[in-house]
Amino acid sequence: MDLDPTRAKWTQIAEEIERRIDAGVYPEGSKLPGILALCSEFSVAQVTARKALANLRDRGLIRTENGIGSFVA
Repeated sequence: MDLDPTRAKWTQIAEEIERRIDAGVYPEGSKLPGILALCSEFSVAQVTARKALANLRDRGLIRTENGIGSFVA
């Protein structure tokens, strides 16, 4: 996925993950790719991937278990 340079990268990543959740690519309860996998897929820094996941968590779309990963809520 090519990110739009005129928009915040973390927002675009969060939107893409949300689209995947809605499309059933990541069904309820499934584990999301880890930070490093997201960094590789979207060519972003870890802080950017973490901010995208934090946004999804704050909106109740995912839950995060420390040391284990993030899961679709």
